[in-house]
Amino acid sequence: MKKGIHPEMKLVTVKCACGAEHTFYTTVDNIRIDVCSNCHPFYTSGGKGGVLIVDTEGRVEKFRRKYGDNY
Repeated sequence: MKKGIHPEMKLVTVKCACGAEHTFYTTVDNIRIDVCSNCHPFYTSGGKGGVLIVDTEGRVEKFRRKYGDNY
């Protein structure tokens, strides 16, 4: 490989809007993000597997009555 043509990788602290900080290797000096795994609804919602099911028509309850919780 040629020397001097690749950017230098640095250990940088990435700051989220929620206040969480994560450490990554990158070529950029400062990184600010809006959403991270500490504040994203996919990771913070309740329910099975961390996913919140929004059911307005009762379909989930109908399915659970028919098949139970052990599907």
